[in-house]
Amino acid sequence: MKKESFHFSYMILLLTIASHFLTSTQLRCHEDERYALLEFKATFFNRKPWCCDNDFSGKPPKIESWNASTGEIQSDCCSWDGVECDKVSGHMISLDLSCSCLSGKINSNTSLFRLLRLRSLHLAMNDFNCQIPPAIGNLGSLRHLDFSHSNFMGHIPHSLSNLSKLIHLDLSTNMLNGTILPLENLTQLTHLDLSNNSLNGTIPTYFGDTLKLNHLDLGSNVLTGEIPSFLGNLVQLKYLSLGNNELMGEIPSSLGNLVQLTNLDLSYNQLTGKIPSSIGNLVQLTDINLCSNQLVGEIPLSFQNLEELRGLTLQSNQLSGEIPSSLGKLTQLTDIILSYNHFHGAIPSTILRLQGLDVLDLSSNNLSGTINFDVFLEAESLSVLKLSSNKLSLIVETNITRQFLTLGLGSCNLNGFPKFLQDQDSLLVLDLSHNNISGQVPEWFLNLSIEFLSHLNLSGNFLTSFAQDPIIFKWKSLLDADLSFNELQGSIPIPTLEIKNYFISNNKLSGGISPLICNLSSIQMIDLSGNNLTGFLPQCLSKLSGTLKVMSLHSNNFIGKIPQLNGNFCMLSMIDLSYNKLQGPLPRLLRSCNSLEFLNFANNHIRDVFPSWLSSLPRLKVLLLQYNRFHGLIGEPGDGIDFPMLQIIDLSQNNFSGSLPSKYFKHWIAMKVSKTYPSSYIGDAIMRWKFLFPNVTYDYSMSVIAKGIHMNYSKIQEYLTLIDFSSNNFSGAIPETIGSLKQLELLNLSNNMLSGSVPSFLVNLMNLEALDLSQNHLSGEIPLELTQLTSLEVFNVSYNRLTGPIPQSRQFATFENNSYKGNSGLCGNPLSRKCRDLKASPPSSSTSKEDQDSGSAMELDWKIVCMGYASGFVIGVVLGNTLIIGRRAENLVKNFGRRKERRRR
Repeated sequence: MKKESFHFSYMILLLTIASHFLTSTQLRCHEDERYALLEFKATFFNRKPWCCDNDFSGKPPKIESWNASTGEIQSDCCSWDGVECDKVSGHMISLDLSCSCLSGKINSNTSLFRLLRLRSLHLAMNDFNCQIPPAIGNLGSLRHLDFSHSNFMGHIPHSLSNLSKLIHLDLSTNMLNGTILPLENLTQLTHLDLSNNSLNGTIPTYFGDTLKLNHLDLGSNVLTGEIPSFLGNLVQLKYLSLGNNELMGEIPSSLGNLVQLTNLDLSYNQLTGKIPSSIGNLVQLTDINLCSNQLVGEIPLSFQNLEELRGLTLQSNQLSGEIPSSLGKLTQLTDIILSYNHFHGAIPSTILRLQGLDVLDLSSNNLSGTINFDVFLEAESLSVLKLSSNKLSLIVETNITRQFLTLGLGSCNLNGFPKFLQDQDSLLVLDLSHNNISGQVPEWFLNLSIEFLSHLNLSGNFLTSFAQDPIIFKWKSLLDADLSFNELQGSIPIPTLEIKNYFISNNKLSGGISPLICNLSSIQMIDLSGNNLTGFLPQCLSKLSGTLKVMSLHSNNFIGKIPQLNGNFCMLSMIDLSYNKLQGPLPRLLRSCNSLEFLNFANNHIRDVFPSWLSSLPRLKVLLLQYNRFHGLIGEPGDGIDFPMLQIIDLSQNNFSGSLPSKYFKHWIAMKVSKTYPSSYIGDAIMRWKFLFPNVTYDYSMSVIAKGIHMNYSKIQEYLTLIDFSSNNFSGAIPETIGSLKQLELLNLSNNMLSGSVPSFLVNLMNLEALDLSQNHLSGEIPLELTQLTSLEVFNVSYNRLTGPIPQSRQFATFENNSYKGNSGLCGNPLSRKCRDLKASPPSSSTSKEDQDSGSAMELDWKIVCMGYASGFVIGVVLGNTLIIGRRAENLVKNFGRRKERRRR
């Protein structure tokens, strides 16, 4: 027995030694895989100061330690950082090179794709700047693939569908485009993240078969169509994000089947209809975000079942009804964001007893009632409170010691600065706009939260002054300040150097612009319009063009020349210097402002020729030069495309002469092509910024007298097109190229010296709503073809030399006498002159009293009043004219009629 025991023990020892020997040899990496890694490092490793490992963790990149040395330890690639090998075969199975300072273009010949046994590959947060190579489909053993944040572009390769074993795929935050279709065979996926790309098309139907998915993120793309009901089949889902796309239609009730869901994000789409009550089945939900859609109806009563809910975000919809008191049963709630809806009634006291409530945003609704501020102190954790823009009356006591981070108390019928603000040391955001606060700003207020205050809105009150003049704000972190629409006197208050958006328009400020304004090194938007400011514009304003996007100084009394801009770098998107007394030529360095979209120099004393040098600006949409001293011919453009985005141009009340610019009309592409921009309004793409509330858009606004009455636009629609060349000295015929501007809506060529006939090619302008050819020398008959302009609301050919019958069908049956007067050769309704009574002879030249009135005694006085609106800030443009034409002014206004309200996209 002892001998047998000895042999057994000896055998165990031999097997142990053999096992250790085999393990030690097999754990050494394979030479071909080692060479593949070293080749990959040599090709793509490029240590730069911005590498993310340096920026975030402070550690050197993993790949830096890889060594080509032949030493036993250094040459074993299985021991290298980011590398994992199989313990039996020694083959590489995992490679994690996230944040490894890799850059360059990966192609299908890259050595990485020789590692055929890889099960996990992570290349996130590098810089490849190329398409995902089709050779990725060769790595058929992959289970985990992460290419996020690495600047991949182009389409998702079809070869990815070969990776049928994938359970985790992350391609988020790249520049991928095209559809999601190449992923149809990946039925084993549990985690799929394609967010923050430019993927388009609809959500593929095969997603309904990926039944193992527990994480699906398709957010921040350009996906279209409806949310498919088959997503309700994915009952393992815990996270679903489709936010920030272009999805429309109703939220499918089948989403109520996803009973394991904890996060649901459908925000920033175009969803309509009611919130389905089935969402109340998702009892595991902790966060739901449906903001910035077009949802209607009430908050479903079934939401009271969501007992795990912490965040409820429904802002910027069209929801209505009362805020359900049952929300007070959801004891886990920390964030309630219901702003920008149509909720009415009182604020339920039940939600104010939620002890964990941190954020309560009820702003911009129709809530009403008188409420004591003390009730908000019952929510012991409340630090963000937004009540602005409702119909509330707030009673504020003085003995409040609670510290807040955000207070939105605009439009709350406050009669003074709440005294408890004196004790607020950590306030970041304060909105006291549109109250009844009058008089001088108290000195203690200027010491409020000096270290932290970043957003301040005091607009729309009756404030008259500060304790001293001039005042320099002490707030060290102030980024946004709105003091507009008050009665402030004295000089311009000087904000802190870090400020980005500064609005103090529509006050009674006087004096000049202090050179200290030129030290605002971070300024992006500044509005000093609608004051009594005087003097020269300081030349140092040119220093701001590197950061400044919006500069609005209109409706003051500035004199002298317009300062030159920084020719090296210009970020300006909007310039409005209208309604001043500025002289001299336009600054030629404006041609460097490639982001310029809106330019208004109207109603000044500028003497210059037509600024053809602006024609190369790729984004210029609005050009307003009316009521100045521009003169001369508008020369023909070169061979390039001039003013390619121009859609609103007003040159009226100047001294231009010669022919109308026929070749420019040929180049104005934006007036020819139908617009389907998702943003809908000019300025949306530039100024989508946040002040006190999320998703507030900066908008241009204007009021145009193009139909004889004020046409008010609170926003300028992307489709709006306008040409006004009236009250100049243009001569010759109306060029045929103007008939190519098929999207043109408003055309005014009145009060010139145009001759020839009313051209029939104007029938091509099928979107035309107003056509004014009055006060010219046009002759011949009114073409019958113009009756096809069914959108035409205003038509004026008065005081020309037209003859023959007036067309009677369609829109022309609605135009009144003033549209045709001053043409003694015209006949038919609505004129009293019947066609059968007309003699064959042509009309005499200005023998009637009407014709005498139509001569040089006419004076057109076009005036511009520049206004606009953005989160309580007033900026933008208004166009208008006042007609002084003797006794004809009243008749002309009657003739132009009133604008019909329309819904258009």
